[in-house]
Amino acid sequence: MKKRILIADDHQLFGEGLKELLSKQSTFEVTGPLKEREEIIQGVIRLKPHVLLLDINLGKTNGILLGRDLKNSYPGVKIIMLTMYEDEKFLKQSKQFQMDGYLLKDCETSVLLSGIEKVLNGGTCFTEFESLTEDQNIGKDNFMARYQLSTRELEVMHQLRHGFNNQEIAENLNLSFHTVKTHRKNIYMKLNVSNVAELIVVMNKF
Repeated sequence: MKKRILIADDHQLFGEGLKELLSKQSTFEVTGPLKEREEIIQGVIRLKPHVLLLDINLGKTNGILLGRDLKNSYPGVKIIMLTMYEDEKFLKQSKQFQMDGYLLKDCETSVLLSGIEKVLNGGTCFTEFESLTEDQNIGKDNFMARYQLSTRELEVMHQLRHGFNNQEIAENLNLSFHTVKTHRKNIYMKLNVSNVAELIVVMNKF
């Protein structure tokens, strides 16, 4: 019997690409992507998926909190958070709310398939991040304070640091292209840099 996989992601291109990728596995029956909170809940009720691949950023919906609610109402559902956020806080929340996994969207296909298989077999698949030390946390706070950066600007900076262009950042952070362009302009102005290479030099000082 094929294992039912449900994708919940509000980035249509990513969701469709993921569906196509997983559908190549003869053992999977893949549905989605679903975007809205209620349709995801109804999808879980109707389809009874063996595994739900759930994004964190679903527009106005926090995927981790949605996952918590689904776990409380339907404890049999297996949920893997599939996200772009390499964030220790989100990872801890996912474990706290008894999610079955936490994987990054840019992970290797083999890692994703292995993670799904582990969860199907009753295990877990959590991507571990290097925890920030207290001194590193202080450094991050000082960096934001010194340059008067917002949390969103810091997110955009980390995307730039990892080589994403404006359009990719817009898709990853669920923002408009114009908003990302404005954030980037403000970041460059605040840090007094003119390109990504100079930006990385400044970031590496903290």
